[in-house]
Amino acid sequence: MKVALLGLKGDFTPDAGAGVKRYMFELYTNLIKISNNVEKVEFSGGGISFAIKTFFADFSKYDILHNLMPIPFLGHKDSKNVVITTAHDFQPILYPQFTFDRGATIKDKLWLRLIIYLWFKSTLSSDYLICDSTQTKEEAIGLGFDKDKIFVANLGVDKRFFKPTKLKNNKNRFTVGYLGAMRKRKNLEFGIEAANLINDRDIFFDIWGKKEYEYEYLRSVANNKNIQFRGFAPENKIVDIYDSFDVFIFPSYHEGFGLPILEAQARGLPVIIYKYGKIPKEVRRYCFEAESPEHMAQIIEQLKENGYNEKERKKAMEYARSFTWERCGRETLEAYQKVLR
Repeated sequence: MKVALLGLKGDFTPDAGAGVKRYMFELYTNLIKISNNVEKVEFSGGGISFAIKTFFADFSKYDILHNLMPIPFLGHKDSKNVVITTAHDFQPILYPQFTFDRGATIKDKLWLRLIIYLWFKSTLSSDYLICDSTQTKEEAIGLGFDKDKIFVANLGVDKRFFKPTKLKNNKNRFTVGYLGAMRKRKNLEFGIEAANLINDRDIFFDIWGKKEYEYEYLRSVANNKNIQFRGFAPENKIVDIYDSFDVFIFPSYHEGFGLPILEAQARGLPVIIYKYGKIPKEVRRYCFEAESPEHMAQIIEQLKENGYNEKERKKAMEYARSFTWERCGRETLEAYQKVLR
């Protein structure tokens, strides 16, 4: 068995970034620990360049071609190759209403329909899929993909989140935190509306994320003086940032997985999500679920007043820490072996 992990130059380095890039680095790192038959194959350029270059590439020495990105792969010319694509989610196809941030132009909408939609749709032309979650698997089946050709390999929580938690320096400050993108899909306005309803001067809201897309709008609707926009979260400070929170909110409309939820729980934090958001069942298992901003505000105030039940905290922490990149690599390798059998 010979496997090629396909990506762009720089995708398999520890500083490649978060999201899909982090997955690519961690998967490659953990696969080569348990198999000598896996290689990375990198292409220069962007998405369209990747599609063109893979069309002309020689993959004859590989049995499996694993495309790790939602970018069309055109290199399936050798009949012995099996093409597997990792499906992180199908949000642009199923929920385009969550894709457009405020101020989206006609050009943005055309780009979604003419390029991004087709990129995600191309995933379904693969021989097999590896999905981040059972939710993404169900989405693929709903789009017509053969359920017997889908494997699930959950993402992992980095080991740095497993180190002992720290005691907060300022015990008089109760901090509700968010860490993530400023995108409509993240539904952060829901959390800000909840914050606006809270009058307790000892409850602060720290929002971490780079100034993009919805940033200016979110600032304009943040009426609670205790809401603070902290800016970009440096990768080497993320654990400390989680440890500065008493509660983590993540009211996203849709997530292919939702790794920040498990990262926060691995640090012992209670996590509040939007009850009707599309969050995989294996990730939302120990979350508080808010039906409305008013409900989220109520949960926050109750947590400040009564604390986080220690038994529930330990159960959530242990569960979150069971999601490892080693397991992700092992389950992916098992998928390869089943495909070839």
